[in-house]
Amino acid sequence: MSTVSIPEAITRISTTNPSSPLAVFHTKSANLVEVVFANTVVTQFWINQGHINYLGTYHRDNLHAAERRFQDYYESMPKAA
Repeated sequence: MSTVSIPEAITRISTTNPSSPLAVFHTKSANLVEVVFANTVVTQFWINQGHINYLGTYHRDNLHAAERRFQDYYESMPKAA
């Protein structure tokens, strides 16, 4: 897994082929997400088990869905005082 900023995740997704999508998981920080190849055995297990941090699986053809999901995620995170 790679921990990256949301803009970096969007950049990675924008170049990802649909045959090799990326799975995205949230972190404790509203500005960071974990990105991993979705087609690995472990990632598929996490997705199928309904991992609590799973945000979705994305590639360049569904980039707009990823952007909407990240916006919702960011807005739902508590902000530091």
